[in-house]
Amino acid sequence: MSTTVQQIRRRVTLYEFWALPEAPPRFEFEQGELIPMPSPNRQHQEILLNLSFALRQHLTAHKTGRFWIELDTELPNGRVYVPDLVYLSADHLDRLSDADGKIHGVPDLVVEIVSPHSGGRDRVVKFNAYLDAGVPWYWIIDSDALVIEEFRNTSGAYVRTTGAARGEADKEVFQPEALPGLEIDTRTLLDP
Repeated sequence: MSTTVQQIRRRVTLYEFWALPEAPPRFEFEQGELIPMPSPNRQHQEILLNLSFALRQHLTAHKTGRFWIELDTELPNGRVYVPDLVYLSADHLDRLSDADGKIHGVPDLVVEIVSPHSGGRDRVVKFNAYLDAGVPWYWIIDSDALVIEEFRNTSGAYVRTTGAARGEADKEVFQPEALPGLEIDTRTLLDP
């Protein structure tokens, strides 16, 4: 049975959400609603690839855990998001289900790349949902300004711990507390 736009406009259960086909269109699940996920633009994809490369090198060298690109993540608060990047420390790899290949539980770090169409959702809705779910670390990357910010969940509130911006000579290198030793030069996010 094919899924039509009419069928997906009504409220759905989490069970019905998981039964949707994996092919486009893709959705996130939020309080019984299906939230459409537009395709990322070229700049978003370049940032994602370059960030993934830096993370892969760091995690291969340090063996502290694993990360995935756009992996379904079911949070304990009943929301299912598809973060641009999601990281599980070695101690929490059991949260990745062998049965369905998805994360069920709280990831150690979530990264969202803000595009023009996703700014409000990433900075407000998802920010609060990740906080509510107990996600310890949240990075937001502004794809237009090339700004990376890191937030740490401290006593039920996200506190900005560090950030970096392309074009600010003294602050172009992002050194997150979540992954000690990692350094990301913001100038490389869009450059080959």
